[in-house]
Amino acid sequence: MSSDNALSSRTLRIAVELTGSGHHPAAVGAAGTRLISGADYWVELTASSADPLDLTSFPRDVVRIRATDLREAQQERTRVRTETLAAGRDPDSVTVLVDLEVLIAAEARTARKELALLDSALESPRTPVSLQYVGTPVGLAGLIADIQAAGVADGVTLLPLTLPRVLEQLVDGTLPWLEQRGLVTSADDVDEALRRFDLPRRQRVLAS
Repeated sequence: MSSDNALSSRTLRIAVELTGSGHHPAAVGAAGTRLISGADYWVELTASSADPLDLTSFPRDVVRIRATDLREAQQERTRVRTETLAAGRDPDSVTVLVDLEVLIAAEARTARKELALLDSALESPRTPVSLQYVGTPVGLAGLIADIQAAGVADGVTLLPLTLPRVLEQLVDGTLPWLEQRGLVTSADDVDEALRRFDLPRRQRVLAS
C-alpha cells in the first residue's frame, strides 16, 4: 500500500540544475565561478535503471515542487499524490522532487561568508526561490536523506548558487556520504555534469 509519509520503500533521487555560473544572481563574475559550457542542464545524479527520471514524459512521472519550508514541501507532495490517485494512477508512479538551493564548502562558516558576499553585491535582499541549505557537503547529505525518510519529498533537485565549486563539493562529499550508507548509487551522468565545466571525471571507489 502507498503511504504519503513512509518512504522507506522509495528510492532516494537526486538531480541537479546547472545554469550560468550558478543560481545566485550575483554569481556571474564572482571570484572562483565559471560559466557552464553549453545550454542549461538538468540531470539526475543518482542511478536507477528501472525508471530513470524524465521531465518530458506524459503523463508526468516527475513533478518538481518549490516550498518555503519542509512542511509546505510535504503538503505539496501530498497534493501531487492525491491528484495522481484521482486521475486513476498509482501515486508511487510519480516522483516528487523539491527544489533545494545549495551553497556548500568544507566549513559551514566559509559557505555562509560566501553567501553573504554574494548577497552584498545585490541592490536589494534576495529571497530564496525554494528551500535553501548553506553549510557542508555532509550536512547537505543528511538533510537530503531526512527529506526522503520523513516523507517531505521523494528527492531533490539541487540548485547550486555558485558553480563549479558547489558541484565539485557535491560529487566529492555529498554523494559519497549517501553512497556509503547505501542510500544512492551515483549515475554515470555525474561525469557529464563535471565535463560541462571542464572538470576531471570523479574518482570511482569500488566497494569492499
